[in-house]
Amino acid sequence: MKKILTASLFAFLAAGAAQAEVTMRIGGAGSDASPDTKAMEVFADKLKERVGDKITVELFPNSHLGTVDEMVEQVKGGVLECMYESVGVLGSFHPAANIEGVAYVYRDEDHFFRIWRGPVGKEILDSIANDAGFRVIGPAFHGFRDMLTNAPITKVEDLEGLKIRAPGIPAYIESIRALGANPATVAFEEVYAALQSHVVDGVEQPLTAIKDKRFYEVVKNLALTNHMAETMGFMCNADWFNGLDEADRGAIEAAATDSADWYRGYTADSQSKLLAEFEAEGVTVTRPDLAPFIAKAATASYDPALQPIIDKVRAVE
Repeated sequence: MKKILTASLFAFLAAGAAQAEVTMRIGGAGSDASPDTKAMEVFADKLKERVGDKITVELFPNSHLGTVDEMVEQVKGGVLECMYESVGVLGSFHPAANIEGVAYVYRDEDHFFRIWRGPVGKEILDSIANDAGFRVIGPAFHGFRDMLTNAPITKVEDLEGLKIRAPGIPAYIESIRALGANPATVAFEEVYAALQSHVVDGVEQPLTAIKDKRFYEVVKNLALTNHMAETMGFMCNADWFNGLDEADRGAIEAAATDSADWYRGYTADSQSKLLAEFEAEGVTVTRPDLAPFIAKAATASYDPALQPIIDKVRAVE
């Protein structure tokens, strides 16, 4: 049974649920109407098709269980089974999770999927599970990240000195610095207010997130820089996942792949529509030459522990 629960039920997380053989609670930061939440719903529907009521999925979107960082800690501690977020939020637990914060590491969307549905992606996810205790399932693509700023970005030099919001993830911070901006770490839940009050000069996010969090209401210049791509996924407590029987693990993995396939199709269909919506709201869209951005990003200096992963990703044809 799929449920989207309200924050008032958070107190029951630690108590567990007795109605089903397995209960799988999934937290998320997307709004109730966001594609992230829809991806969670697709997963729940597809899992039910496979296992019926053997596994009950309960969805907690819209940060009902706390901030992203708080949910990460809940999953780590085994209080929450899973959350739906990008792999990068695990960067402080395992260096390989920082790969999504490396600028221009993916050549295009197809390259992204050749990584995450191939042996390199499996190696990354297995190392995170074995060393950090998070099993990431169903790697998904929801678009490349672009720059939304107070001043227009028509060339890489326009980023010089701008204070750009960055997640508190080392690779993201270094990539933004290498591009010439000043990274400013702000919690995702506080970005709208930070943009509105000019605490930061801009934010970099996929179009889907810019729409969902309505950042376009307060910042009116969008540069299609395509500099990074998040790896969304169901991030579960590895001990919990490993404790399931093989059939349940297989069903969960298959449903997560179905969800990722849905997200890929949604992203492909939505990008031009979202740009048209933003322009209708007064947003100026620029398409700068990316070659200078790529060249400048190449000056970044990442954690030495991450470099072998970067090399393996870039070596995939």
